[in-house]
Amino acid sequence: MTWTDLGPATDFPDGSQRCVKHADHPLVVMNVDGTLHAVANVCPHAGLPLGEGERRGLTLTCPYHGYTYSIKDGRDLDDPEFGQPLRVYPVKVEGDVVRVDLSRPGGPDG
Repeated sequence: MTWTDLGPATDFPDGSQRCVKHADHPLVVMNVDGTLHAVANVCPHAGLPLGEGERRGLTLTCPYHGYTYSIKDGRDLDDPEFGQPLRVYPVKVEGDVVRVDLSRPGGPDG
């Protein structure tokens, strides 16, 4: 894994949803009950940004077309069998720094 610094953990408080861009990777980083999640800030359906979408629990809804995705594993919740998954990235906190592994996007199968 290749971990990349996103910033201090204080920039991602509980309940936050923050858009960041690092190394040409647009991301949405969310803190849900103290657990950080990082997903691509690109809707797999139409390529539009997801960062302004509504998050409820572990679900993020595209603000443009209403597609819903799991931020935990990237599943398209509207069409889990055939829909395109959202890219999710491993994220961790080391010391006081939030780090993401951009080399290993995941999803339901990855």
